[in-house]
Amino acid sequence: MRHAKRLCRTRRSTRLLKRQDGSIVLEAALVLPLFVSFVIAIIAFIQIAVTEMAVQSAVSETTKLIATGMYPVDLLYREAKTQWTQSKPYAAYSSVLDKITGFRSKVETAETFVDDYAAFIPDPVVSIVEWEKEKREHVETMAQDKAEEYVTSIYKPLLNQAFTAVVSASVNKTVLDPARLRVVEVTLPNLESKDEAVISIEAEYELNLLIPFYHKTVHIRKKAYERAWVGAA
Repeated sequence: MRHAKRLCRTRRSTRLLKRQDGSIVLEAALVLPLFVSFVIAIIAFIQIAVTEMAVQSAVSETTKLIATGMYPVDLLYREAKTQWTQSKPYAAYSSVLDKITGFRSKVETAETFVDDYAAFIPDPVVSIVEWEKEKREHVETMAQDKAEEYVTSIYKPLLNQAFTAVVSASVNKTVLDPARLRVVEVTLPNLESKDEAVISIEAEYELNLLIPFYHKTVHIRKKAYERAWVGAA
């Protein structure tokens, strides 16, 4: 009789343990996907945050470099304007570019130090002078509607493409792939108006989230804005 009671209690305990084990397995089956989803979301947020900081750093460093390098260009531009008082801005930009090119040639061909700031203007800043000269050369000989069409359809796409290479030179290549970066908008300083002497660059980066079982491409845009270092009006 006692043996039968013990056997009955043992069977009840076994059934209880089985129900508890089944409950634990069910809870794990319900909770595990939620936990995995949470971990994946955290990984995605980290990837996006790191990429955003890297893109912002690249456009910010580029705009700062250009903004600080515009001061000697402004000096050269004002000097050229005094010589070309009756001419349009294209002539002044052309004079500035010729002077920079001339002094740079002296640096490349001579071992002696060239005592002129024009020879040491950073390449991205020289590129701005070249692009402004290019735009002015076309726009100043066109009617307004044709000039706007040229700027929108030809000039801006080429300018964005050129500045993509400039910004790519400043990226942290351990974080970003330069091939996935592109500049989508550039505003160049207008030396004719000190109120418009600003440089802004907006870039877009295509991020492929490296997450198991989940593939998504995120487009990250960042913009930097700096006032060019130019003299008073």
